[in-house]
Amino acid sequence: MQTLKGRSYQRGETTLGELLTLTAGFAYADILLDDDLLGGDYDAVVVDGDLHVPSLHLGDALVFLVVTGNLSVDGAYVDCDDPATALYVLGNMQAGSVYTTGMLGVQGNLTVARTLAGSYNDYSAIVKGTTRAAVFYPENHFFEFGGEPVFGHVLGEAASHRVPTQWASSMKETLLGRALMDRSPCAEGEEVPNFSADDIETYGATALLDRDSLYALVREDRPVLND
Repeated sequence: MQTLKGRSYQRGETTLGELLTLTAGFAYADILLDDDLLGGDYDAVVVDGDLHVPSLHLGDALVFLVVTGNLSVDGAYVDCDDPATALYVLGNMQAGSVYTTGMLGVQGNLTVARTLAGSYNDYSAIVKGTTRAAVFYPENHFFEFGGEPVFGHVLGEAASHRVPTQWASSMKETLLGRALMDRSPCAEGEEVPNFSADDIETYGATALLDRDSLYALVREDRPVLND
């Protein structure tokens, strides 16, 4: 388990009641605060104030984390959905890269230097402030934005369906076909050999990119698009 200077549920330093109170502003937070989940193999931690770490991975033993101030992650933030995980930041969050399949809640702004990527649709990301990222790849993960997001590039034909309706117009894919393949080291989609040169120009990230390779780059805090 990643060691953080915080108050542990397993050690009796925080309670289920406090965790519910701290996360009351986020929908669905209470679903993951189950007595059957916490206190056995899994722990919840509260960090009072700001937290600055080189990288942050949730899963294994640490499945629920609340940061009452700002969270700064120099590299990648990574969570998982098995076991179910949740991160709640009551201030602002910034990271090199973000790969989320669990619950992610940010009360303030979320700033991602490289790629903000989601995977699977069991959980969601809720950012009540402004979200900024060089690349946004939502895949089948639902994102809820409180303010209009700002992205350098949006990858994925279904991206507009993974965000609230009012921001859908800004979720159009910005790279297609050969331009996308020339920019991405993940241009290894399994269907690519079956496409003609003309076909390739009409396809986007879902068909042309190898999703597992893209996610691996995000988890390693490496760019998914070349300059």
